[in-house]
Amino acid sequence: MNRYIAPILLTLLLVVACGKEDDSFVIKGKLNNLGGHPLYAIYEHPDGFAIDTLMPENGKFEMRGVAHNAYTPVQLYDYAWQPYMRLYMNNGERVELEGDAQAKYEIKMKGPHINRDLWKLICKNNDIFTAAYTSGYNLERGMEKEDTYNLHTARLDSLLINYIEHHHNNKLSSVLIGDYLLRYDNFAFCDSLWQELSNDAQLPVIATTMNRLRDELRFNGDNNKLPHLRYLNDKDSLHFVNPRNSKATLLCIWTADNRQASSWRKELAQYAEQYDKEKLQVVALSFDRDTAIWHQAIDNDTTAIVDMWGDAIYTSKQLKKHNVTRMPVYMLADSVGNILVRTSSLPDSDVDTQLDSLLTRNKYSIEHPIFKP
Repeated sequence: MNRYIAPILLTLLLVVACGKEDDSFVIKGKLNNLGGHPLYAIYEHPDGFAIDTLMPENGKFEMRGVAHNAYTPVQLYDYAWQPYMRLYMNNGERVELEGDAQAKYEIKMKGPHINRDLWKLICKNNDIFTAAYTSGYNLERGMEKEDTYNLHTARLDSLLINYIEHHHNNKLSSVLIGDYLLRYDNFAFCDSLWQELSNDAQLPVIATTMNRLRDELRFNGDNNKLPHLRYLNDKDSLHFVNPRNSKATLLCIWTADNRQASSWRKELAQYAEQYDKEKLQVVALSFDRDTAIWHQAIDNDTTAIVDMWGDAIYTSKQLKKHNVTRMPVYMLADSVGNILVRTSSLPDSDVDTQLDSLLTRNKYSIEHPIFKP
């Protein structure tokens, strides 16, 4: 899902849409057990957003809207403003829904292929979609563990990627990339999937989203540089790590207060043990709540990892600047701090390839940083 655009309902513009059959779209439903509660439909309009209230009469409702762009996303919400269903509408098209509102994934849909295919995919894998959404919702409210969220997100990502890679000529793949897979931390990967789609499959409305995020990442040059590494070291003294001290730097941003922290350090330690510091300096920057948790995790560690600690978890300027929303994050950089690869797990083939290129040929073989989930 697109989690980098926050919905601001107070700025939504109420638009009453009307028109002929060929210059508007229709969403019609016959849903039992709505309990007299409405559904809400929100979609983009040249002057802002349009909101339609779908008030049922004996479970039946019908709305008519105007799509000012091809495949305009129309988000349906339930009466509590929880996401209910997402449709992609063109003028002259109609979607019909029928079933039990309390058994959402058994609702039957008639309409254009892109909507029916999306709904079929979601219903068939509703446990994966639901778990990922619920986990993300709870994580934002401090009610979910990071590793649990990562697990559910990885399952959904795997499902989406598998579909996209087998449907390069399907417009639904465009939707899955832009509205279900794309995040700040995996843009480069999503962009590579996007480039593999046929021209007919690349929806302009999704292309706009991709281009906007591409411009944000391109013009924010700080994203492509390692953070300024001046933090407390394991002796509780300020310490500065200079990328120029070695040919490459592998930075891990992490928290010790995580059940998977020991496995993260184990993977990181393999790099520290394999290379001399003159070739590769391995740095672990912790953003734990306090130094006690951090010291407990590192004090008996004898590996050549350079440990550092920064305060204010998730509020640090460095985290915001680099769009770090979950941990761990690994960054491989050259001797002047240019980030070559950013990833969320090790081992990573791109990290190994670019590291080998740096150490053996004293240069790297990519034009742009590789950012992946």
